[in-house]
Amino acid sequence: MTMTKASRRSRTITWTAVQAGLWVGKRDGEFAGMIEARWGHGFVATTRLARELGVFETVDAAMASFEAA
Repeated sequence: MTMTKASRRSRTITWTAVQAGLWVGKRDGEFAGMIEARWGHGFVATTRLARELGVFETVDAAMASFEAA
């Protein structure tokens, strides 16, 4: 019988600005979600499964919303 340990996924997301107003996040090398600036209306955070986390006043607040998701 072979036993394997469940791997722990990193909670850290690395954010990259791919163009003006668009950030893509990766966790353990996989797509974690994105943040899109809605000029004058805030920043929309969307998970890798296309679930909208909300509209936030700052990009930092949008990034932080992924920690609770």
